[in-house]
Amino acid sequence: MNTKTNTIVSRHTTSKGVVVWSRCACGRLQMALVPHDVDGKGLAAGGHDIQCPHQVR
Repeated sequence: MNTKTNTIVSRHTTSKGVVVWSRCACGRLQMALVPHDVDGKGLAAGGHDIQCPHQVR
C-alpha cells in the first residue's frame, strides 16, 4: 500500500490481524489484511485500475 497516494479510511483489528481500508487519490478503494503473526499471510483486494496514474509499475 502506497501511503503517499492513499488515504487510510478505516483500520480495525480482527482475530487474524489488522484490516486497513484505504482510498487512492483516483478514488478506488483497497483493503489489506496485515496478519498478527510473523508466519501469517497478508491479503489485499481492490487497488488501482490500469489507467490510474498512481499505480506502481
